[in-house]
Parts: sequence; structure tokens; C-alpha cells
Amino acid sequence: MKKSDLDAFQDAPFLLWVKDEKWRYVWGNRAICDLAGDDVVGKNDSELPWKADAEALVKDDEDVLASGKPRYIHESVEHSEQGAVTLSVCKWVDELDGHRRVFGISFVIPE
Repeated sequence: MKKSDLDAFQDAPFLLWVKDEKWRYVWGNRAICDLAGDDVVGKNDSELPWKADAEALVKDDEDVLASGKPRYIHESVEHSEQGAVTLSVCKWVDELDGHRRVFGISFVIPE
């Protein structure tokens, strides 16, 4: 898969992202960038509004990359305007531009 293959998801009504082995975002659609209040590409979770949750988010990423198996979880992250939001998340490993990456897709769970 190539980054250009993900362009169709740029305006999707869910969050979609890809992280490298150093847990930096290498791709993120408009929804995750809106949640962050900024472009997420090139940043890691500790540089984004949900930095208080970065350690737990990275732990989940590490587990998924090590096992190679999808993981379905709920995560709570900070939103720049809404405060804490709960996300229903699926993370999995796939290839992007010739490298194994952790992919994620999530939906905001309304309170």
C-alpha cells in the first residue's frame, strides 16, 4: 500500500491514522487532525493534545506491532474543544510504502 491509496479516506467521518516504529504519525486523515487541532504527521502522541494519554496509546501500539494481531479497545483522549472524548479503536499492522506500520481507525463514542 502507498500513502496515495489512503487519500480516499481524507474526508471520512472517522479517524484514520498510520504510525511508524518510532510511534510518529506518518499519515492522518482530516478527522484526526481536527481532533488534534493541528496536522499530526511527523508528531508523536506526547506532542498532541492527548499527551497525558501518550504512554497508554504507545503501549497499545507496541502490543499490536509485536503480536501482529488486530486489537479492539476503547481509548480516552483530550480534544482541544470538547475535553476528554472516548474512542472505539481498532489497531492493526499493515504495510505502507514498504514498511510495517501500525494503522488505526476509530470513532468517537457519544456521551
